[in-house]
Amino acid sequence: MTPEDIDAARSLASARWEEWFPIEQPDATLASWDPPLYVRGLGLVASFHLYAPTTYKGPHAQLVVVPAARIDAAADALDELKATLDRARAAGLVAAFGDDLKDTLKLAAAEPRPGLFAPDEATVARRAAALAEMEARFDAVAARMREVYGLRLPRYMATFAALWRSLDDVERKGAERLGRGPGGIMLWFEDDGLARRTLRDLDPRLECRFRCDPPELVTVMWGDSDGLHYGLWYDDPADPPTCVAHNYARDSAETWRDEPPTPLAVLAALAHERLHDPYNDEPPSLWVYAFAEAVAWFSDADAAALALDPPAARWRSAPRIPTIGTFGPALPEGAGSLRVGDPHARLKVYREQPQRARAWIAAALRDCALGQPAAALTFGLDLHWLDRDDTRADALELLVCAYEALGRRAHAETIKVHYAHRDLASVGVYAPPESPEPPE
Repeated sequence: MTPEDIDAARSLASARWEEWFPIEQPDATLASWDPPLYVRGLGLVASFHLYAPTTYKGPHAQLVVVPAARIDAAADALDELKATLDRARAAGLVAAFGDDLKDTLKLAAAEPRPGLFAPDEATVARRAAALAEMEARFDAVAARMREVYGLRLPRYMATFAALWRSLDDVERKGAERLGRGPGGIMLWFEDDGLARRTLRDLDPRLECRFRCDPPELVTVMWGDSDGLHYGLWYDDPADPPTCVAHNYARDSAETWRDEPPTPLAVLAALAHERLHDPYNDEPPSLWVYAFAEAVAWFSDADAAALALDPPAARWRSAPRIPTIGTFGPALPEGAGSLRVGDPHARLKVYREQPQRARAWIAAALRDCALGQPAAALTFGLDLHWLDRDDTRADALELLVCAYEALGRRAHAETIKVHYAHRDLASVGVYAPPESPEPPE
């Protein structure tokens, strides 16, 4: 079996899949939405779902449609599957609801086993090349980060970029099953990413910056629903990020801290959770096993890079005042305090006692001018998340005052840009890549 045999088998199967699926009947549908992918040691593997059109409920399975030993005779194996599908169609798909799909389709289950996705020489070479390429790009991307955000890019972002660069089709499908993908500043690691222009010359800091995102958050990864996005959390622009955080922009729009210390480690934890979820009745997708192995391969490089750019120790144990919508930026000693530390109590005041809230704002600005910005920062982020017309200007004034008093000018500049363009229709501000010139 040669790579050419595998490519030919995949191409043939892809054409058949487009013709065959879905098989729709009034009371049942058999779908296989993606054409088969090649898994070393198994063959061509595809996912199937038999479901009732009214409920979309029914059995799932990942099955071997062309065994590895028959790759050079893929047409024969696919013809046999077509005959089985025709028989199932004639008998009525609904009759198969009580059966295992592998029995209905006369195919072997594609089951994970130890070492199934262990990297071969070609895989190791592909990943090592991606890592070397992204590490070579790091200095230029880090310079752009300083230029645009005034922030330090940690070296582990090159490792994160290398992961995405290295994925094969099976591993990429696993990332899709987890619903995660690169976003935000990761664009700069792409081919010609640093040459990309924004639409209407918008500020690049607006890319992936949702209405309630605090300026401490810089997006690096997309999630799968409700505007979920992950970012690096910078307590102080002078230091590397303190942690990774995430925000469901179209749900509560609150920002939550992630325990894993890097974006790659976040992915490793997500994959482990999916593969070992005791409450999931369906077996994990084989593709997720492949992606988890790819993530694990980069873990040593990720840890080494984290050791070069660790979070500043002073912020890991620094006091934080939770704000409405965030876990609270770290504050230095002497930054001040506030009497109402409970964000829920403050929310009640903002909504029901506007005059008292006005007094808080005035006092916070006075304290900030005297070198105690804790209240201004807290109230500013509260009001930023609330996003009300009558306090929007107050939020901006409080935050700019607080960040400048703390010496966090980069955050002050980001919040100014955000408020100047907060009503943009989209958080995607980069223009599409320019098409290459056609050959003459």
